[in-house]
Amino acid sequence: MDIVLAKTFLTIIEVGNFRIASEKLHVTQSTVSARIKSLEEQLGKQLFVRNKSGATLTQAGLNFQEFALSFIQLWEKAQNKVSSEDVYKDHVSIGARPGLWEPVLMKWLPWAKSEFPEIAYRIEFGIAADLIRKLEEGIIDIAILLSAPTMPGIAVEELYLENFVLIKNPNTPLNSNLFDETFEKSYIEVDWGKEFQSSKNHYFPTPFVPHLSVSVGTYGVKYIIENGGCGYFPYSMISEHLEDGSLVIVEEAPKIKQPVYLAYSKSDLRKFVKPLLAGVKSITKEL
Repeated sequence: MDIVLAKTFLTIIEVGNFRIASEKLHVTQSTVSARIKSLEEQLGKQLFVRNKSGATLTQAGLNFQEFALSFIQLWEKAQNKVSSEDVYKDHVSIGARPGLWEPVLMKWLPWAKSEFPEIAYRIEFGIAADLIRKLEEGIIDIAILLSAPTMPGIAVEELYLENFVLIKNPNTPLNSNLFDETFEKSYIEVDWGKEFQSSKNHYFPTPFVPHLSVSVGTYGVKYIIENGGCGYFPYSMISEHLEDGSLVIVEEAPKIKQPVYLAYSKSDLRKFVKPLLAGVKSITKEL
């Protein structure tokens, strides 16, 4: 499959219209149509239904969407590796949750760059499901996660226990009884993974729908500081905000210990990978 065809396909999904896609790609609408026709012929399936309101995916298109995205990401990884070969001997991609930047990556990266200056590093942030998929498909080489993936060929090790604390904006009123309506309306939900959710459900067994959910914890913190509210976050992620008083810990709330995992491909035999992994494990022993 041509990378141009995959990008055209994803652009149409993004904008929902062949004409707007052609403008965004700086080609004619007939070129966009021809590319999709070629892609459909290669796959033997119709990918879009076109109507007056735009273009909608068929079931085949929905099935193909994830593979098109993975194809482009693998292509970009290959481009990065090939284009950097004159300067660097190899390339390593690390995926992590944004909340693990401060406690793990900020400590590990300076050491890694010093020990292996001939290696180019790329950091990707995302939710657990996306990072696990990218690890399985070889788009990233190493993942630091709050959920333990169970996939053939992927090794998983527990690194350390992260302390999650319930924090709030100092101006957000909360009753000492955390299971009331005030708490539910103030709570900002972050997708920290299924293990954390299971632990949280143990302490908060009554289900409720939060008024706001975010996939990236840093944005949740920013929202709480600027607009009020409360939520569970890793202590290492919000320690500076506790020091300056922009956030406070809700002492009545239970503290939740969450394992942090290191995941990597068992088949990656490059000589520098094992020392890099050992470096991650050594640094996190102090956490």
